[in-house]
Amino acid sequence: MRKARAMKPTTMMADLTLSDELQDVDLGDKRRNERFVKIAGRLAAQPDKSVPDAMENHAEVEAYYRLMSNDAAEHQTLLEPHFEKTSRRSEASQIVLVAHDTTEFAYAIHDEPSRENLARLRANQQGFLWHASLAVSADGTRAPLGLVASRPYVHASQIKDQETLDFWRAQNGLLDNEQTRWLDAVEASEARLEDVDEVIHVMDREGDDFNTLFPMVFSGYGFVVRMTGDRSVSTGPKRSEKAPLEAVLEEVEWSKSIRTVELSARPKRKASKSHRARRFRSARLKIRATRVELRRPDNLPAANSPARFGVNVVEVSEIRAPKGEDPVRWLLVTDRPIDTDEDCWQIVDWYRARWQIEEYFKALKTGAAYSKLQHRSAQTLLAALSVKAMVAWNLLVIRYLGRNHEDVEASGWITSAQLAILRMKRPKIMKRKATAGRIMAAVASLGGHIKNNGPAGWQVLGRGWAQLLELEQGFLIARQMMDEM
Repeated sequence: MRKARAMKPTTMMADLTLSDELQDVDLGDKRRNERFVKIAGRLAAQPDKSVPDAMENHAEVEAYYRLMSNDAAEHQTLLEPHFEKTSRRSEASQIVLVAHDTTEFAYAIHDEPSRENLARLRANQQGFLWHASLAVSADGTRAPLGLVASRPYVHASQIKDQETLDFWRAQNGLLDNEQTRWLDAVEASEARLEDVDEVIHVMDREGDDFNTLFPMVFSGYGFVVRMTGDRSVSTGPKRSEKAPLEAVLEEVEWSKSIRTVELSARPKRKASKSHRARRFRSARLKIRATRVELRRPDNLPAANSPARFGVNVVEVSEIRAPKGEDPVRWLLVTDRPIDTDEDCWQIVDWYRARWQIEEYFKALKTGAAYSKLQHRSAQTLLAALSVKAMVAWNLLVIRYLGRNHEDVEASGWITSAQLAILRMKRPKIMKRKATAGRIMAAVASLGGHIKNNGPAGWQVLGRGWAQLLELEQGFLIARQMMDEM
């Protein structure tokens, strides 16, 4: 199996104003383009701030809401320059992973009028869902390259008025058969990454569907998908010749190759029936793999689906999990080769890279504070999502650089004033050259991070950047006053 080319840190240098990312935005008017870039820069520079706090004055706040309410500020249009930049960054690597996942944005319904054109998710909540596709380097560092597909959507069954139906239909966001979103995102990603040598689509159990898998096989798209559980596989040419996948795997010997991986903690408040709470731990994993033919489920029409198709399956199991903890067990279905242990572990590593999109969603909701927005309509929420999606990616890049290239000179993505402030406020951290690791540590410290508490979270990083920007503003005002004296 081919190895991915290592990402150069210079390819991933962050731009705190997003000006490079947005230089090609086209909203049909030059002044509108410039206003959008300026607004995005304000939000990117102070990711955890509300819109009024991030803007310099009331006029900027009004300009923000006018622009976000404008029909020209369409979600896909605003993201298009970012998609293009992601494609260019991805071309630097021979192999790129695309992690696909869905998250929900829910807003409580209080006494005031409900927000315009949102779906009724529950009795006391309205909102929408967002399916995103994040390109990630396959070189082991999991560099976040950016979004390649985005689809906000709702269920038609959760909408009661025609105006809201019309709004979401215009957004291509009416989905009652949610399963189609996975293949749609794969095809959109493939179109944007057509110049990348090899693209591997990575999905969790929600993406495990016969009608998602067989088109990827027949189209030649690379994929690693975690299976929901047991599956019927063909054991002969006749449809009646079948067996449970679990039974087939029982006949396969475990490899002697063992790996130890770190499993992140999952607190109770974030746990679910399928993802129970767990403590941080190191897990010893074993693998076995085989080739099978997945059999068409009996409830699928024969006219629309093949009777069977071949895939490879890698089973991953934890050796002697701690008492009280659920042991790791993943069934991974893929089109990638499984000829050697190295091939199989590569597939496991690619699947584990999927968690980068979960971190991305956390960065969006907490670090970029998207969940706190008080916008009153779907139009403004979707336009703001375009901006905040890029802000969250920027935060992810900053953390990536600080963790994976901590010794790389990185003063290029902060201003000279910001660097001077960090040296003054955190002299012990910044006493040497401005590396990515030291800058991130200093910013996290400004946000209240305590080194002994482990890696900085998204809220801490967001607060740190906001604090740095406030200090910079005071610094620049003071310098201007001294120049005028």
